[in-house]
Amino acid sequence: MGEDDSRLPSAAGPVPDRMTIWPVDDGRYGLDASFFGASGYERADWHLRSLSDRGVRHTFHQEPDGAWTVRFGPLPALDVGSALAAFVR
Repeated sequence: MGEDDSRLPSAAGPVPDRMTIWPVDDGRYGLDASFFGASGYERADWHLRSLSDRGVRHTFHQEPDGAWTVRFGPLPALDVGSALAAFVR
């Protein structure tokens, strides 16, 4: 596993409404978790705090469609499964 794997959340939090995995030219991957609706900001904030507490670099922004997106990575391919586990139950 990659060096950041131990810092990735190990328990699933609020489930996002949309997940996107995108490749980076060097073989790593980024991950976007987007949250919609009235509770979208609060659900995203749970993940922001979890990532911050573990020292995982991330960004947070509001999409034009109103979604709140937590973006982190790039991650080695082996760590993508661990990252996804923080968002799915």
